[in-house]
Amino acid sequence: MTPTDDVHAQALKLARTYLGQEDLDGGWFELGGSSLDAARLVSSLEHDHGWEIALPDLLTAPSVAGLLTAPATAVAPEAPDAADAPSPSPVAAATGDASAGGADVLWPTLVRLSVSERLALAHRLLGDVLRESGEPR
Repeated sequence: MTPTDDVHAQALKLARTYLGQEDLDGGWFELGGSSLDAARLVSSLEHDHGWEIALPDLLTAPSVAGLLTAPATAVAPEAPDAADAPSPSPVAAATGDASAGGADVLWPTLVRLSVSERLALAHRLLGDVLRESGEPR
């Protein structure tokens, strides 16, 4: 979907709310944002306005304001082709060790998930980590 001026305005308003400041001329983390709030913003834009912005684009944009006011083609690049994905290292393939290259293999699959699917996955993984650590949920 090509965002309207109203959608751009709503995106900027949401970003200001999540970041707790008016000035959005800087990167997400530079402005004090968290990855969880970035995921919430991306999810809200997709769910409430039908505008998909890739989470990595938001997290790595040099200017949040610039990203959220740019034409849709500048903010919605195609997901990488699975054929372009790096193959796992022999160590990672043999051991299943994500630290040995597994994350590089998973990333192309993760970026193809919708925001709500990624958030559900993150929620399940966090629940597993908390259960294993014995921390209260």
